[in-house]
Amino acid sequence: MATNKKKIFVTESMSQLGRALLKEREDIELVEFPNMISAKDFEAMLKAQAPVHGVALGGTRFGEPELEASKDMKVVTRIGVGFDAVDVPALSRRKVPLMVAGTANSPSVAEQALFMMLTLAKRAVEMHAIVRDGRWGHRLGMLPYDLFGKTVLIVGFGRIGTRTAKRCLAMEMNVLVYDPYKPATEIKAAGCEPVSDLDAALPRADFVSIHCPKTPETSSTSRRSMTPWCPASSPAPVSMCSSRSRRRQVIRCLSCPTSSWRRTSRA
Repeated sequence: MATNKKKIFVTESMSQLGRALLKEREDIELVEFPNMISAKDFEAMLKAQAPVHGVALGGTRFGEPELEASKDMKVVTRIGVGFDAVDVPALSRRKVPLMVAGTANSPSVAEQALFMMLTLAKRAVEMHAIVRDGRWGHRLGMLPYDLFGKTVLIVGFGRIGTRTAKRCLAMEMNVLVYDPYKPATEIKAAGCEPVSDLDAALPRADFVSIHCPKTPETSSTSRRSMTPWCPASSPAPVSMCSSRSRRRQVIRCLSCPTSSWRRTSRA
């Protein structure tokens, strides 16, 4: 029987609040799919439920095969910010809009970046191990240090970078910011020091926290500036990458024996 209801696929990790808003609508039918569903199973599920009019994605890939299987897709959304798993040209060819949740997860990612700094500064993993193994006396040979007075270089001063800066300032750190698209006055107004030369700023940093999207420009910046700066004569900074699609850049930097990298993607 014909119905005016629109069928919306939602990933199982979608928040209960967002799910409740959709359930209140009498013109929407929700269909849940697993976060880790395979491409083959996802396509088959779309075909079985077709026509499907909208989808709220987590990390599931979506492109031409999924559009074809859906039969009548009207809108594709991401419950986060990144959309590297979505074939945007395929959507554009069919005039299907892509929507993202601009502020989703940004506080969580900023907190995660600070958590990683504290975990490394306070040597939490090592301290946990010596307590668990009954070797508490060994702690004097691996003393932690404070974030107070340390310098963090934040690359990217958008939704996440600005929140990370606020948290670092609260820890009384010196905050450098590299973002060629932000006016220096805006960065200074936030209590941070703007830097225009990434290569020159890196030697000043105890921590580097990367919060910029993956684009040809930023990928080139990562390869050019991050990987080569690894002096054998002095400790390299601890580096956190919270960007979704920088695995290759992180792997390159991991090959350097004096670097400490932690990837903290949550978006």
